[in-house]
Amino acid sequence: MDNDLRILVTGSAGFMGSHLVNSLIDNGFKNVNGVDDLSGGYLDNVNSKSSFTQLDLRDKKGTRELIAKVKPELIFHLAADATEGRSQFTPISCTERNYLAYLNLLVPAIQHGVKKVVLTSSMSVYGSQTPPFTEEMERSPDDIYGISKAAMERATEVLSKVHGFTYVIIRPHNVYGPGQNLSDPYRNVVAIFINCLLNNKHFYIYGDGEQKRAFSHIDDFTPYIIKSAFLQEAEGEIFNIGPIEEYTINELAQVVL
Repeated sequence: MDNDLRILVTGSAGFMGSHLVNSLIDNGFKNVNGVDDLSGGYLDNVNSKSSFTQLDLRDKKGTRELIAKVKPELIFHLAADATEGRSQFTPISCTERNYLAYLNLLVPAIQHGVKKVVLTSSMSVYGSQTPPFTEEMERSPDDIYGISKAAMERATEVLSKVHGFTYVIIRPHNVYGPGQNLSDPYRNVVAIFINCLLNNKHFYIYGDGEQKRAFSHIDDFTPYIIKSAFLQEAEGEIFNIGPIEEYTINELAQVVL
């Protein structure tokens, strides 16, 4: 691995992005750049050994200038408005903050010679198909957020063929751990339960609580998103990242309590 590789991590002040930046720096990469609009991330998460820019990727001019300055060879795209449940009520905002923001980033990156993009997508692209989800399944989103993520995936596939960069698409599954935004009411049942308890409120289990989920600790997830960027056999592939072992929501509730 080239430790002088020019790397850009979007969403770098967020939960997964900050862990990724820290891990890249711990692995000896010297030119790690981060960008985040701080809508869901925190300055406290920013690694002082990285170069950080506060910027909303919807800002086309600002994004072009950032790309022209950094000239990233490798992009890890984690920035997202990951409010799946809300997206039906904010469809324009969701599309702008996900799909259009990504194109604002990707187009100038192509112009400045990006070599590889690792796109963090979402399990929402599977929609209401019957789990377990496998990468061979069709994209079948049934909410606006999932549509945005599916569009980002497909745009990556199309543009890579035209412009010659390589890519990997990652679909993480229920990632949790230190540094997570506990105040986000729209994602991750672990954080939602903890937030309720910290505020002396009841949390709710829908249905009988016997529905099963697999949960991914951030320290188990991060090494694989890095590994995916440097494996030739991973290029042009889609990967679900998550454990095999499942737990019921009732079991999770007991652990959190």
